[in-house]
Amino acid sequence: MTSNLHKLSDRLFAGEISTREPEHHPFAMLAELAEVSDSVAFYKHFVNLAAVRTEEGLVLIDTGPFQPGIQQAMHEAIRAWSGERIHTAIYTHGHVDHAYGLPPYLRESAERGWARPEIIGHTHVRPRMERYIETAGYNSIINSRQFGLELSWPTDPIYPTTSYDTKLRLAVGGQEILLFHARGETDDHTWVFLPGERVLCTGDLFIWAVPNAGNPQKVQRYCIDWSRALREMAALAPTVLLPGHGLLIEGEARVRNALLDTADYLESLYEQTLVLMNEGATVDEIIHSVKPPAELSERPYLQPVYDEPEFIVRNIYRCLGGWYDGTPSELKPAPRQEQARAISELAGGTQALLARARALAADGNLRLACHIVDWAAEAEPESREVWQLRAEVYELRTEAEPSTMSRGIFGDAARRSRAQADGD
Repeated sequence: MTSNLHKLSDRLFAGEISTREPEHHPFAMLAELAEVSDSVAFYKHFVNLAAVRTEEGLVLIDTGPFQPGIQQAMHEAIRAWSGERIHTAIYTHGHVDHAYGLPPYLRESAERGWARPEIIGHTHVRPRMERYIETAGYNSIINSRQFGLELSWPTDPIYPTTSYDTKLRLAVGGQEILLFHARGETDDHTWVFLPGERVLCTGDLFIWAVPNAGNPQKVQRYCIDWSRALREMAALAPTVLLPGHGLLIEGEARVRNALLDTADYLESLYEQTLVLMNEGATVDEIIHSVKPPAELSERPYLQPVYDEPEFIVRNIYRCLGGWYDGTPSELKPAPRQEQARAISELAGGTQALLARARALAADGNLRLACHIVDWAAEAEPESREVWQLRAEVYELRTEAEPSTMSRGIFGDAARRSRAQADGD
């Protein structure tokens, strides 16, 4: 049952291709289905889903996103594999790319006179969906920025009909399906194991990239809980791993290594951060000191193409400590524009800041160039010259960054600066 997805997975492990290449990024929209066994199918799009065939109908593990076009593509792919009714849908978590894709199946059930599927999720899924309604404007903004697309956040979730707390065993048409709760990327996460097939569905607890444990625009992540969950998965000895994003992994040794390497990666960042916090280090000292193990950073499934270790370290600090970063002046800071004008005055004016930013950018010191050009923009926001240089610096920064998150935020800064420079 070798498919293109199997072949791509083998090539990634062999180092012939890399997730750093856009066409092989975990979010690449391949729109392909692979049969894992006679009873299990795996569909890879921007986000993934799995379907399990039982004597009572299909069980979907995740349902896809809220965008109608992708919903339809995923529905058609599953229906090309099996026309049986959807008996149960399992949400691995309440993110809008995983738990908002049921509408085509519900319409189909109504048209054919089928019973609506049971919808299962952790008890925290519903509160998450309710929070998404409250923060729809904010989420539209930050996700548009993160992905460089105009997104309108959905406010019409389909809530679970059945919830559970820690573990749940399902028996559907001869298939045993085990659900386990874990805090990781979210507080409502479920990972699923099919013991008869030895198939593991991780949701976003594994995504063929540095774990999304630090996202700078999103709510708290849970690094150490995440690593423990990965070890629990490995202890079940799965032979197939179906991730929330990216490609399937087959073979007990490969699956075990992927899970335990990711657990080790997270634990190393956590332990290093904890040591420095206990020594009284500031956030600035910590984020520039803690690094992931070099040998793990070379793994094909641990590249920083979505999140980054620096962001994970910040989130660990946020989880264990408060928002104060250890710099006294930042406890109750002066307004940024006031700071920028004072810096500009000390530097000899905005032109001096621009000259310094240009020189730093030319030398490749884009971190410091961004600070300086930001000060210039805040000190003299009416200057098109300032915004022109800010656009150029952030365009360079965007090109140099590996992760979706950094590229999204810096790219947004570049576009907005370009619009200011053009007088839009």
